[in-house]
Amino acid sequence: MDMFADWLLNVGPFHWLALAALLIGLEMVMPTQYLIWPGIAAAVTGLASALIVIGWPAQIAIFGVLSIVLVVGSHYLPQAAALTGAMASLNQRTDQMIGQMATVAEDFHNGHGAVTVGDTRWSAHSVDGSDFPAGTKVEIVSAESTLLKVKRTP
Repeated sequence: MDMFADWLLNVGPFHWLALAALLIGLEMVMPTQYLIWPGIAAAVTGLASALIVIGWPAQIAIFGVLSIVLVVGSHYLPQAAALTGAMASLNQRTDQMIGQMATVAEDFHNGHGAVTVGDTRWSAHSVDGSDFPAGTKVEIVSAESTLLKVKRTP
């Protein structure tokens, strides 16, 4: 019994690396994404304890703090990233067209007409209400549903 207690109290880098392998291995066969983070925390704790001499209470504290930070971070970080950058306009084709050039496909009347972007024809509205003849180059400045708002390019 003393040998088992001694083995438990002398937690070292190989214990943490074995725990990391176990957790990451379980993650591979389970449909969740939560065991990977404690697995990474165990691997970091094992590497830290291999490089620096620290006692088992500090190792457990490092593992616990890293696990919590990684699990919470994995929950909120993708949501924050989705609100900015390219993810914000994913699957919103009209938002991706803002700033692109288009060609007037048919004459605008009372500020309304059609433009061609690539090989697709879109309904368009002039932001200042002006009329454009067919063939005019315009810039897409905004979009509402499938209606593009355009202005004449300088």
